[in-house]
Amino acid sequence: MSTLQDLDGVLASLDPSVRAIVAPIVMVLKVLIEGLQEELARKDARIEQLLRAVYGRKSEHVPDPKRAAKQRASAKRTPEEREEARQKSREKSRAKRAELPFVEKKIAVPDEDRVCPVCHRTDLKPLTEGEVSEQVEYIPARTVRIRWVREKLVCSCGGCVITAAPPPQVHEGGQYGPNFHAQVVVSKCMDVMPLDRQSKSLAREGCHVAPTQLGAMFHRTADQVEPIYKALMALAPEAEHISADETPQPVLQKGGCRKGWMWTFILANAILYKYDPTRSAKVPDAVLGDSKGVLHVDGYSGYNSVTVPAKRTRAGCWSHARRKLFNARKNHGAVVDPMIEEISKLFDVELVAAERGIYGTDAHRALRQAESKPIVDALFKLLLAAKGRAAPKSPLGEAIAYATNQEKALRVFLTDPKVALDNNVSERALRIVALLRKNSLFVGHDEGGQNLAILLTMVSTCVLHGVEPRAYLADVIVRVNWPGVTVDELLPWNWKPEG
Repeated sequence: MSTLQDLDGVLASLDPSVRAIVAPIVMVLKVLIEGLQEELARKDARIEQLLRAVYGRKSEHVPDPKRAAKQRASAKRTPEEREEARQKSREKSRAKRAELPFVEKKIAVPDEDRVCPVCHRTDLKPLTEGEVSEQVEYIPARTVRIRWVREKLVCSCGGCVITAAPPPQVHEGGQYGPNFHAQVVVSKCMDVMPLDRQSKSLAREGCHVAPTQLGAMFHRTADQVEPIYKALMALAPEAEHISADETPQPVLQKGGCRKGWMWTFILANAILYKYDPTRSAKVPDAVLGDSKGVLHVDGYSGYNSVTVPAKRTRAGCWSHARRKLFNARKNHGAVVDPMIEEISKLFDVELVAAERGIYGTDAHRALRQAESKPIVDALFKLLLAAKGRAAPKSPLGEAIAYATNQEKALRVFLTDPKVALDNNVSERALRIVALLRKNSLFVGHDEGGQNLAILLTMVSTCVLHGVEPRAYLADVIVRVNWPGVTVDELLPWNWKPEG
């Protein structure tokens, strides 16, 4: 007997007297079998997902719908159009290289070659500027000792001595300069280099600094820029559109590690991070309060308290919905593939808007109403039709439940052109946390987790505004405590280097 229907057929063929005795037992067995089948399907899906994550290529995890949309659009272009796009890409790369600092070096003809091979004369003269070529070269960074000599002046009357002001210092009597502090932070928060690796790298240059000393510089920098960080966090409740997400952040404790959480809140002008020991709703409550606007998140219930009618409108993520459907493809491909195809069409529409240069405008809203809305309507019809065909706790049942429960949030983008189709911007912001989790493994304590959040905020917001983070940090960690300097003028988009 291969199916439960076979069992029903056998039961129907039994003598009525025997059937009356066997039927209750068969009903109990059917309930048990259905439960076991559902549990087995969940485990199979989980095993497949883990195997794909461990052994599969990165592209096999979950195909990127945006990349797929670009590939489909590229396939429709003519060879001439593709060549024009490649040429534009090359020109953009050349323009970036042209911004590099320029150093000119001359190569002279050796003395033994300064003889005419025809007449053997040696009075050769320069011909034009010379043969010119360019080469991009790497000049290794150096760690140096700076010996500051402060001028001291004495009056002939012997009544006073005037000494030049000391150089910029991060703290009184500090042994390491502001650029050294900034380098430690940028190496960790941008280059994902743990402090012990930084220590080894410096040692190769002859500068021996213990990882604990580098850690002290890291945390000291966080303390210095904390007023700027608080000013950035204060902007969150004022933002009309915010994207948010969270990811685990291991914290060292006696006997192992415990799980903390790193949260990110993406504003138009800032990328904010906040550490908390828990994943509770108190974090979005603390960051957003009673503010109004749109919050773009996944289906996590921790955001429910700030996405109520009196506060923010919740916008859903189509990439999350698509990902859950993709994970159910193995056993339900015939049901799931048409749904994934419909979601792919939504990303095609967004690509058209980007190519037309109308993203976020009223024209974009009109395009979504004309082309995306019918796709969404058709997709939810497919979801509702399939809802009764899947066990609630099976991968397909969970994927359908996620999408249908989030229907209102997933439809927000149709009326607000500034709401993206997905919340991938938050996931990208948390990628650095995942890499740090892989390389550095953990933070030493909760305070260290928050200091990491502070510095990730500063570095990421600098990058968002095209500000070089090393130069910025080296400057503001000195100036932040100067009399007359306001926090507002030290915000990345207002910052101007001293002098």
